[in-house]
Amino acid sequence: MAFVVGIAGGSCSGKTTLARALTEYYQAKQGVNATLLMQDSYYADLTGMTKAERDRVNFDHPSALDFDLMRDQLALLRAGDTIQCPVYDFAQHQRCVQTEPIHSADIVIVEGTLVLEQSILHPLLDLRVFVHADEALRLARRIERDVEHRGRTQAFAHAQFNETVAPMHNAFVEPSRAHANILIDGSKPTEQALEEVLQHIPPPLQ
Repeated sequence: MAFVVGIAGGSCSGKTTLARALTEYYQAKQGVNATLLMQDSYYADLTGMTKAERDRVNFDHPSALDFDLMRDQLALLRAGDTIQCPVYDFAQHQRCVQTEPIHSADIVIVEGTLVLEQSILHPLLDLRVFVHADEALRLARRIERDVEHRGRTQAFAHAQFNETVAPMHNAFVEPSRAHANILIDGSKPTEQALEEVLQHIPPPLQ
């Protein structure tokens, strides 16, 4: 059975960077391997809605995600099975027809803002990590990401953060840190954060 690490935290707190660093650590390690499962793959299928309707959805609210499917597929990975993970089209806000096979591994890393907020996932998580960073840092990182990689304007990114990201963070993400086994400072260097997480993974998986 796989050892499952759940990594949650606010948008642009550093959780995705940490999750990928942990995955890469094990990909380079002899005798232990890891696979990464991302919450962003599990946005609900909105193909029955018009594009205008989909554009008005609050994608930072838990209801925007299909956590039942995520739980079911995580359970399969934990048991050692391969899953067909959904592929999501962020431009059209809808699920694609094709899926992506994800194979189980010795360690399964689950990443997403709301991973610790969802009680249905808790029984499947052997280690629960929350990455925290202050709002000013998360906002600066998000604006930089959205402008450079998602084709959005600085004004749009700032408005979206204030209108949906920050309120949903305060309502759902931040309270979920109470479910974490360890807290990680997202302003620290990734190497330091990685070392802190590894200290909580039992041998011989370290």
